Amino acid sequence: MTDRRKQSIIAGGLTSSAGIFLSKALGILYVSPFTALVSESNTAYYAYAYSIYDLLLRISLAGLPFAMAALVAKYLVKDDLKTVILIRKLSMSIMAVFGFVSMMIVLVFSKGIATLIVTENMTAETLLRTQNVLMIISLALFVVPLLSSFRGFYQGMKYLKEYAFSQVLEQFSRILFLLGMGFLLVVILKKDSMWAVYFAVLSTSVSALISIFQFLFLDKKVYKDLKLRADLQETEPVNHKEILIEMFNFSIPFFLMSIFSMGFSISNLFLFNRSMYLISDNEPQIKLLYSMIMFTTNKLTSIPQVLAPGFSIAIIPYITASYERNDMKEVRKYITDALNTVLYLAIPLSFLLYFLSEPIYYVMYGAKNVALGSVVLKIATLLALTGTISPVVTTMMMSLRMKRNAMTNWIVAFFINMISIMPLIYLFNFYGSVLAAAISSSYVIFVSLFQVRKTLKVRYKKTVRLMFLMFLGMVAFYMVSVLFNWIFHDPTQYPRFLMLIILGFGSVFALSAYFALTYYLQVPQAIFGENFADRIIGRFRR
Repeated sequence: MTDRRKQSIIAGGLTSSAGIFLSKALGILYVSPFTALVSESNTAYYAYAYSIYDLLLRISLAGLPFAMAALVAKYLVKDDLKTVILIRKLSMSIMAVFGFVSMMIVLVFSKGIATLIVTENMTAETLLRTQNVLMIISLALFVVPLLSSFRGFYQGMKYLKEYAFSQVLEQFSRILFLLGMGFLLVVILKKDSMWAVYFAVLSTSVSALISIFQFLFLDKKVYKDLKLRADLQETEPVNHKEILIEMFNFSIPFFLMSIFSMGFSISNLFLFNRSMYLISDNEPQIKLLYSMIMFTTNKLTSIPQVLAPGFSIAIIPYITASYERNDMKEVRKYITDALNTVLYLAIPLSFLLYFLSEPIYYVMYGAKNVALGSVVLKIATLLALTGTISPVVTTMMMSLRMKRNAMTNWIVAFFINMISIMPLIYLFNFYGSVLAAAISSSYVIFVSLFQVRKTLKVRYKKTVRLMFLMFLGMVAFYMVSVLFNWIFHDPTQYPRFLMLIILGFGSVFALSAYFALTYYLQVPQAIFGENFADRIIGRFRR
């Protein structure tokens, strides 16, 4: 394999991850002013809306964007452009129908769903507000699947830069609308802070529409050219019934697997409040903890988790194309390249949240609940790491036609989560919620890697050795973070903006210590190639 081909999946994964990282970074930056606008207790309504939205969005998408990307990549390899166009038309139509049905379900049954989420113990006002945010988010269940159909098409075409840009554009426009309308209504017009929550939920639909227009503009060049080339194709496209069968053979297992992979969100959505009421009747505290776990700390743990969708986006077209060529050597190389890269970056980014949890939480959300918030963030570090690796491993299995194994693993993991959350919360308080999710994700990781090794003879010896060296590199990271926490033992003594600058320098020093020690141990050279440093320096010079 040439150096260029070796780097292709890494470059694609890092490009996609960079776009998602910028999107997540913007998403994190808006949290502090947004929380100030709506108050920390009202963010629970925002979390309720997005919990049910995430669940139903996966149902309405039904794994079709990933199926679309895989099939587009497959038929591009075969140079069957007419079939590529047919795949796009069929996928977009199906996703539009599914999205419309999901929207109507939420609109019609919003009151019943709200009651199920907040339980009968909550006040009538809480129930009404929850119902309102559910009705608003329902529009996004129609618009976002349309956006996902465009993304699935261009993912399969390997337009990963455009894919990444669309995510940044969507997030930027969402935040601009969210904060702008919130400031107008709450600060200038003196409306109730719940109006800021309502428009924040609406911002998802507005930003999705803006990103759709970006792809329509791209269509004028790319899709138009594809259609012109397809007109010159002499052979007929594959029968649409065969395409539909192939599409659903891929998407249905992916859809079921993605639903079961939401064990953390589903179990917390329906069981967290009930479980917490077994040990406490403090409604404000329960709402605050739910908001911290599902919204505030979840925003922070999403930083390392950007690697999961980033590399999943790259894995599907690259591994699918190699698998179609029956180049198993290249497939095995892609698997280990992706796994090693994700581990190398996810480990320090995850533990950054653990070692610097108090200053990070203070900078993002203020001093009011910093003690409790930093504790929640520490335990959530488990999800930052397992939630990064498990989706990457699962996407590998889906691309390798191991759908049944992947689905079975997540079904088992789902029931592990659902069965264990209540007793773990009863035993360990709110910690049990995160522990249940981390145990189920770990099950998926280890069982899936074993199945891939057994099927494709993939060897993880190098990965295990590199991972050991990565954790050895964390010793330097730990020493810097200990020094930082000793010097700035009470971050609340400093203004938040000043602490942000101090935290930025501390994070850079800690991460630099990790990269320096692992560079000495030859870890990045083994992953990215011996001359990776020269390439990076060359890019900066240009």
